[in-house]
Amino acid sequence: IQNKAVLQERFELPAGEDLFVMGIVTRMVPQKGIDLLQPIIRALLNDLPIQLVAVGEGETGIMDFLLNLKKDLPHKAAVKFEYNQELPHLIYAGADVVLIPSRFEPSGLTQMEAMGYGCIPIVRKTGGLSDTVEDCDPEAARGTGFVFEKIEPLSLMTAIVRAYESFRHKNSWRELQLRA
Repeated sequence: IQNKAVLQERFELPAGEDLFVMGIVTRMVPQKGIDLLQPIIRALLNDLPIQLVAVGEGETGIMDFLLNLKKDLPHKAAVKFEYNQELPHLIYAGADVVLIPSRFEPSGLTQMEAMGYGCIPIVRKTGGLSDTVEDCDPEAARGTGFVFEKIEPLSLMTAIVRAYESFRHKNSWRELQLRA
């Protein structure tokens, strides 16, 4: 709870432990799938108690999209286009989930670092992501994250909503964090 408050303060977002904070720590390039957020993220941020924090650098189009999101929804979205050693760890420690919707990912360290902090990965089933993240099944008390297969915004949105709904059940969410 304290880590989330520090993250929200650092990114100039309203604090609240019941807000679902999604983090992005990546290069802002098409391979990383961040563009899949474009058609869906405004609806998610407007309709649910969700915040988005993003760190990274990359292609202008993706960075402009995130800057405009921050400008239009300053209490819901925040970005820092810089890289330093502290920011990824701050996100992993304070966010509830980390988004990794990569088109391909031969290995991937982000999901493993995040899980070490109890930050649950939302990943596309590809390469090293599918090798290291097991899809959450709350009824069977299994899984370490949320996995989707198709490279399309609706599949990513479904995974985000599944994670948000799981987050609302604090006891099973804590069990998921411990498994991760």
